[in-house]
Parts: sequence; structure tokens; C-alpha cells
Amino acid sequence: MGPFEYLMMFTAVILGLAVCDLAVSVHRLLAAAARVRWDWLAPLAALVAFLKIVSQWWTFFNAGPLAKGLTFEMFLGVLVASVLLFLLAADALPDELHEGWIDLRAHYATVQRRFWLLFAAQWLLLTAVSTWAQVAIEKAHLDLLSPAWLVLPAALLLALWKNRWWQTIGLAGFAMVYVAQYFGQHLGQGLTP
Repeated sequence: MGPFEYLMMFTAVILGLAVCDLAVSVHRLLAAAARVRWDWLAPLAALVAFLKIVSQWWTFFNAGPLAKGLTFEMFLGVLVASVLLFLLAADALPDELHEGWIDLRAHYATVQRRFWLLFAAQWLLLTAVSTWAQVAIEKAHLDLLSPAWLVLPAALLLALWKNRWWQTIGLAGFAMVYVAQYFGQHLGQGLTP
């Protein structure tokens, strides 16, 4: 096992636990299906969290060349971003299924602001660490005009807007972006860390 694999194993455990939390939450909801008041926003948020996890994991595959130049601070940033992603996934669906009705609409209304703030914080931190590593190690140039920077204001606006249709458009839009981003690619093909 090389240095990159050794370091990323810790991050992979955190991301794996996030997927496990999503799967357990879905299992609990399906087991209590008769008591669940279904709504589309919470499952859509879970899908976005899942696709965000898969996207991050996929991107890590191509980050191997940067591993030897990673500093402790950069790696700590990657770990914190992974923990934020775990928290995002944990917020998407309810964990505790108490007696009585489980209202997914009410759950999403409760966690909506925190979900999008975690989304924005995770994206900003991971983008900052990735840019820092690319500039420091590969002497890349900072591109502040990239359309990817629209993610941050979109997530912050979604944290503030309670409108269900805007929430639906935002969640569906991010789900499509995460799928389209790597659609049809093979591991290592055209990826940037």
C-alpha cells in the first residue's frame, strides 16, 4: 500500500460510514413504511448526499499523483471535508423512528438549513484544499471564473429559501450535476482532484 492509499483509507472509512448511515436510514423507513408520511424532498436530499459521496470517492482515484506533496494541513482539510459530508448524509433522512407517524416533509423542513450549510461548507473546504494542493504541488493556476463557483451561492440561497419548488429544483439540479459530471467516464479518465 502506497502513501496515498494509506492516507485515503481513513477518508474512505468516513465516506463508507456515511453511505452505511444512508442505507440504514432507508432500511428503517422501508420497515416502518406503513407509519411514514412520504415526501420527495428528504429522499432527494439523501440521493444528493449519496451522489456527492460517490463523486468525492471517484475523484480521489485520480488524486494519487498529488499524494506525495500533501501536507498534514491539506490532509486534515480532506478529513474535515469528509466528516462534513458524513454529517450532510446523516441529516438527509431521520435516524430515530419513534412510535407514531414519521413525517418526511417535517423532517426536511427541520434540517433544510443545516443540510445546505453543511453542503456549502463541505464544498468550499474541499475545493479550497484541492485548489491549494494543485497550486502548491502542480503549480496550477487559480481559476476564479469557473462555473463551479456557482455551487456556493446556490447552496447558500437554498439554505435560506424555504420554497419547496426551489428546494426540489436545487436538489434535482445537484443530483443531475453529480451524475453528469462523470457519466460514461472510466476510472482515471479526465478527472481532476
